Amino acid sequence: MNRRTLLFLFALALLILGAGCGNRDEPEEGKVTPPIQAPEEPEEEIYISPEGMVRSRLTGRYIYEEAANRRPFAVVYNNENRAMPQAGLMDAAIIYEVLAEGVTTRLVAIFEDFSQPMIGPVRSSRNYMADIAAGYGAVFVHHGGSPTGYNRISQLGLNALDGMRYEGSIFWRDANRRSTRGFEHSSVTSGERLLEAVDSRNVNMEANADLGVFDFFEYFTAPYGRELADSLRIASHSSDFRFDGERGVYYKYIFGNPHMDEYTDEQIYVSNVLVKVTTIYVIAGDPEGRRNVYLIGSGHGYLATGGTWQRVYWEKQNAHAQTVWRDESGNALTLNQGRTWVPIVNASPTFTIFENDMEE
Repeated sequence: MNRRTLLFLFALALLILGAGCGNRDEPEEGKVTPPIQAPEEPEEEIYISPEGMVRSRLTGRYIYEEAANRRPFAVVYNNENRAMPQAGLMDAAIIYEVLAEGVTTRLVAIFEDFSQPMIGPVRSSRNYMADIAAGYGAVFVHHGGSPTGYNRISQLGLNALDGMRYEGSIFWRDANRRSTRGFEHSSVTSGERLLEAVDSRNVNMEANADLGVFDFFEYFTAPYGRELADSLRIASHSSDFRFDGERGVYYKYIFGNPHMDEYTDEQIYVSNVLVKVTTIYVIAGDPEGRRNVYLIGSGHGYLATGGTWQRVYWEKQNAHAQTVWRDESGNALTLNQGRTWVPIVNASPTFTIFENDMEE
């Protein structure tokens, strides 16, 4: 074999060897090898407020900046069975429920951003209801009042709109309510009329700088783990709250029936139920059996949110101070965003927290 033949065979071997090595890097038929990519840097979440809107200090939700910077209104609602359903509660940020006389409760609804054309029925004030309004620096809306109720409004220097004085202008009698539910359950007003009233009277409507006392979770949270609260029963108020896990809210019941908003035709629901435990007693010698309720001082309570509950603590230094709420570690309460219902109950057991479905 000559030298030229040997060189030819050697070159051919190199070509075959090179082709074989190249085949090892080619993908098999039917397979696609994905390209190697460098890991992406996690993007930081940026929350952009809708134009002209800010977080409410009472609900944690976005509201118009004008409403957030405006003093709220505190409206006394009739809460008797004959007064049902009420109108406007689905616009309220915080709703207090407290005994007035006998087994009758009243509501004090705190409004900051509302649009419903009917709010009510509006009812008479008690002295401790004025204390609730004062804590928010709110314009107090009521129709009449007990002697101590009127005295307290005067003592506190509240800006008050009284249906006894302004019936036919700020307030009116709803014809349907008057004919079907009685005269005393027919006094109503509206957001538009309330705003016009304070504007025409040059009431200073700048909100207090310390209006909000709660923190809010960014997303729905069940914060207290094993302490479940699927339902609550406030026996002294004939009220129940039942948790809807799909929506993450508590639906309100009263007198065994869904508690409805007349205007929206919805069952009222809230994100948080914040029970305030205090001392409540009947005023000696009062012919109507009216009560006094201690809202100034300190005590304990219970927060139900996200289907869970925890014991909490409250302190209110004076009538004009807001009630400060703390958890068991002494931190400010963090709530789920949305409405909060505040039942005010006596120190004796008047309510029950159920871990599972409510017992009938």
